[in-house]
Formats: sequence, C-alpha cells, structure tokens
Amino acid sequence: MKISNERPDLMELTTAPSQAQEAGYDDWKESKVRQAMDQTHDRSKMIPAHEVWESFGFEH
Repeated sequence: MKISNERPDLMELTTAPSQAQEAGYDDWKESKVRQAMDQTHDRSKMIPAHEVWESFGFEH
C-alpha cells in the first residue's frame, strides 16, 4: 500500500471501492438497521446515553 501526503481528489473520494462485499452482507446490514429501528419503539430496551458514554470512558 502506497501512503501519500497528498489530499485525495473528488473522484477518489466518490468512487466506490473495488472490493466486493461478502455475499449476504447487504441483507445482514438491513436486518441490523431494521432491528435497531424496531427497538426504538420500546424505550425500556434503550441504553441510556450516559451508560454508553461511560462504557467508552467519557464523562457526561
């Protein structure tokens, strides 16, 4: 891998990566997002923000 100090141009930033994603990845990703969206309807299942911050070592 070649490392450059030059800033990437617009074409480089907007071109899709050449690596193909694993089969089933898009379905898995959609399932995870839908599951998370469904969980937002039951606030008792949501993790309070301060607990998330603390788990990463941040103070609130």
